[in-house]
Parts: sequence; C-alpha cells; structure tokens
Amino acid sequence: MKSLARLCPIALLVCVACAARPEGARDFLLGSWRGSATFRGADLDLSMRFFGEGDSLQGTVSSSDLMLLEQPLDSARYQGGHVRFATRDEHPLRFEGRLEGDTIRGTAPIAGVPGVVEAGGDRVQPVRFLLHRAKAPPLPPYATREVRFANGGVTLAGTLFVPSGGPSRHPGMVILQGSSSNLRKEYLFYADHFARAGLVVLTFDKRGKGESTGDYGAATYHDLVGDASTAVEFLRRQPEVDPARTGIWGLSQGAFIAPLVAMRVPSIAFVVAVSPPGTTIGENAAYQDSVRLIGRGFSTVEAAQAARLNRRILTWLGTGAREESLAADLSRHAHARWRRASSLPVELPARSSLPGWYWSGRTLDPLPSWRALRVPVLVVFGAEDELLSAAISAPRIERALREGGNQDFVVRVFPAANHVLRRLPLVAGGAWDWPRAAPGYLELITDWVQRHGAAGGR
Repeated sequence: MKSLARLCPIALLVCVACAARPEGARDFLLGSWRGSATFRGADLDLSMRFFGEGDSLQGTVSSSDLMLLEQPLDSARYQGGHVRFATRDEHPLRFEGRLEGDTIRGTAPIAGVPGVVEAGGDRVQPVRFLLHRAKAPPLPPYATREVRFANGGVTLAGTLFVPSGGPSRHPGMVILQGSSSNLRKEYLFYADHFARAGLVVLTFDKRGKGESTGDYGAATYHDLVGDASTAVEFLRRQPEVDPARTGIWGLSQGAFIAPLVAMRVPSIAFVVAVSPPGTTIGENAAYQDSVRLIGRGFSTVEAAQAARLNRRILTWLGTGAREESLAADLSRHAHARWRRASSLPVELPARSSLPGWYWSGRTLDPLPSWRALRVPVLVVFGAEDELLSAAISAPRIERALREGGNQDFVVRVFPAANHVLRRLPLVAGGAWDWPRAAPGYLELITDWVQRHGAAGGR
C-alpha cells in the first residue's frame, strides 16, 4: 500500500532536505507564490512557499485540486536568477525557470506516468508553470498544538487541529496512514480539511518514524492497532472533544486496521475507510506486482510469474510448505529484469523478520473484522486502484458488513480513480485534465462525517 503521491505528476512533489545555498542569494526567492501549472491545455492552480532553514533553502507546494497542502519540495536552488526544484519519485519532475521581478516562469518535462501521461508520447511536451509573488495566506480557522502519547514503551508524536470558535466540544477524528506514508505532515491536507469542517483532528507519526519512538519495521499489526487505539483514546480525553462523537479515517493500511481499531475501542462513533483490501495482503501483493510489471512494459507471462511467486510466498507464510522449492525459484529469478521491477525478495526472508507486519500481515484475512464492525462506516474505492482490485474488494467488504448485521454503511466506488482517489485522465477519457480529486469524493466524505459526527455516530 503506497503513499498519497502515487500516479500524480505535481503530487509527486515530496520529501527530504534541500541543497545548501550561498548566504543571501536565497532571499530573492523567499515568501509565498501563487499561480498555475499548464499541460496539454489544462491549468492547475497551485501555490508554493520558499523559506530558509539554517543555511538551506526549503520549499513546499499546495494544490487543493490534488489534495496537497504544504508538501515539501526537493532540491530547491536559486542562483543568478535561475530557479530549480525537483520531485523525488519513480516519475520525477525537474523544474527549471527564472525569477524576473515578482514572477517565476519555467518548465518541467514529463516522461510518462501510468494513467496520467502516455509513455513516450509527451516526452518533448513540458509542464509550463507561472507563479507570481503573493501575500502569505490568512491564518486557518483552527489552532494546532504538538502532543505526545504512549502505547506501552513507545511514545507517539502527534499534532492536534482544534477549530476556532463554535461549540465548546467538537466531533473528533484520528487519521491513520498508509504503509509507506508514515509521517503526519503527509496528511496535512486531510487534517486541514476536516478541521475546517468542524472536527478536532489528530495526526501522528508512526512508531519509529518522524518524532515517534519505536521500530516500525519490527512492529506487528497488533502493535499498529494498539498505537491507533491509543490515539483514539487520547483524542477522546481532550477538553475540546466530545468523546461520543469521535471516529477514525484511514487510507490503505490505515483502512485495513480501522475495523480492528473499532473492535478494540468499541465506543468509536464512525469509520471512514479509503481503499481497504478485501483480500489478504499477500493476494494484494500478487495483484500489485502484476499491475506494476504490465505498466512498465513487461509481458503478461512475466507478470503472471511474479504473481505466482507472490502467492507461493503467501502459502509458505501460512503453512511453511515447500520452502526449499520456493527458495530455489526465488534464487533462479533473482537477476531477471522483471524481478527487479517487482516487490519480490531475492531470497526468503529471515525467520527473525517474519513476526513483523510486512510478512505476517500478508496472511491476515480482513473480512472477519468487517463482519464484526457495528459502528457506521463509509468505505470508498477507486475503480482503477493500482494497489488492489476494487472490483473484488468492494463487494467482499460490502457482503461482510451485510452478513455481520451492520445497519449503517455505505460502500462507494469512484470511476477512473486510483488508490488515493485521484481521477486518472487517460482512463476517464475526453479532454486531458490533471489527476484531481475524484468528482464528489471530498463532498461525500465531508457530508457523511459531519452527519455522523453530529449524531454521535448513531
């Protein structure tokens, strides 16, 4: 399960510290900028902010259409009027432009992004961007404060977003991330969005990530559910929160554990699950590798080989059967080009690593927890999800909820949308457009959460 940045050119503007600059040169670039990026006749509104941090230049990008807020730029540079910044992703964008007075103009080539830009067809056609110096945005209608809470020996670092004014107590929401998006700042768009909608929101760094202690790689799903449950209980104790109206929103891995958290904390008022798997994670791994290999130009035969090996690993994890044969086949394919493009290991994982979530979690069946879920739940999928099959997962989860007797649930699949609910233009057809939030997605979850938060989840 991947992060929010999947399959989106501007949305890939993520991560890490920027390069050092000569003292004073960066000052020309500092401040807020607003404008647009244009590709194939489609404009995208965006804003950027450049600021100094020690002897380095830092930058962030925001675009409400792409569900991005203050996401870090990589390798920002300013020298002699030239502006450069880049993305760090399997489909990187490298912007180059000039600062002329209060305007930045520049371009960034695109090689190809699955579902967004055809590989090869637009190699010489760049994204053009035009930014103007702008006033700093107004202060948001909420306050934030840094918090710490503990689950056993692990201390989790989080941020609370508390709406300004209004009632003395608000509905609450804990945000649970995907498996590869482990930092609270990566979900700033959603925290801001729900805080503006009147909820007190808690985001936190996963154990062993950011400012949280612990070891994420060694954690089990029991540990991750415990961390999330502790976060819910911590949020419910805050003076601005109505504990009877506190729920959770989870994406991918966060959506996978959401019903398990609700079973651990039965007083949860509601659950929003975005792109939860309806099959074992091991089966999802087979699906992901198939999609990834086909998308990178490998044959259906090679994709099928990767899927079969993933399923054999799943069987081995569950039963220990045919270990020598599986190890030999992994070794035989270790140097195949398609293997390096897959998630398959070169050899079987060490026994010491098996209890962690990455391997032991592959055998977990998600459906029993959905059958046991009694609180109101909204489940959302993208029909073109690259990390799981919505066509399989959506009906399985809907059936499990119905079999369990849940009286208040909605399962919705958005056409042409990917794992993070961005609409893919090459799938949607018609005139090309940026992979914006799937039409109706944000409106659906906001209205649903507000109604169930107002009703106390009942």
